[in-house]
Amino acid sequence: MVTKMMKPRHLMGILFLLFASMPVCAAEERSSPVQPSTEQIAGYIFGVPVPVGNYYFAKRVFYTFPHPWEEGLSDADRERAIWEALILHYESFRREIAVSDEELNRRINSVLKGDKQSFTRSGDPEAYRQWVKEKLNEDVDLFENQMRYLLQVDKLKDQVRQSLPVTVTEEEMHQEFLNEKNHVGGEMVTFDKKEDAQAFYEQVKEPAAWEAMKAKGDYKVQPVSLMTLEAYMDLWGIPKEQMYAFHAMELGSIGPPMPFGTKQWCVYRLLDKRTGDLKDFPKERDAYVQQLTTKKQYEDLKRWIEKLKTSANLNIVPLAPQ
Repeated sequence: MVTKMMKPRHLMGILFLLFASMPVCAAEERSSPVQPSTEQIAGYIFGVPVPVGNYYFAKRVFYTFPHPWEEGLSDADRERAIWEALILHYESFRREIAVSDEELNRRINSVLKGDKQSFTRSGDPEAYRQWVKEKLNEDVDLFENQMRYLLQVDKLKDQVRQSLPVTVTEEEMHQEFLNEKNHVGGEMVTFDKKEDAQAFYEQVKEPAAWEAMKAKGDYKVQPVSLMTLEAYMDLWGIPKEQMYAFHAMELGSIGPPMPFGTKQWCVYRLLDKRTGDLKDFPKERDAYVQQLTTKKQYEDLKRWIEKLKTSANLNIVPLAPQ
């Protein structure tokens, strides 16, 4: 574990901050920004070597504390996410982003609360130590370094996001308002392939044909509760033009195949809907200014991260099997 904090402006100090395996004295740190290492190299970012220990630390963090949207990633996408986090963490040190003990305390207490623990980090240090050991099979120092690592990346993203200038128009706010006030519900049949969904749609696109299909029982028809158009577009990945067109249909109509997540397609019958009224918009306008500003900043943040990754000139070195 780390016994000494390195200055962010020194590159090897950055790389060894969390999990250095060899000590670097203060005189050595001042004399050269990059110290030699005999540790195997996992790759290079911005031309700087990333020791294999750093890579495996980041990999452990990724698998121990995944985001919900990372659960179903392929192995290749997981590797990309691990290296993205390493690049972002490196950038956080270039910007001298630090994590205070107060911030660390809040993050850890939030994790404990999420696990339904009644104690806090400082309130019962022994119970906290035992929880880390039993829950994660690691010591407190490693766990807290993992939390610092995640916090630094989060703080970098938040700092960059808030600095991105965006413009929100009245038209965009009106559409966002309607996306959240307009709802549709009904029933659907799902397919693995678009062509199968299309063939099915051609057979049942008239309400009478849909009812006949249900009566025969050859397909599993699933009920769908009322949801906002925003939810369908964000969660199901349905293009907005197709969602708007579906909402505009008459009740009882059957829409052409639509995406259902990333791997399936559905044929959806509209049986219930709600329509928002723009007369109600003015009283919520300020909230939509903030909501759309934040949303656009997150979209720009994704583009900023992609540019950062490109500028990092990532070069991954194949590792020997463990």
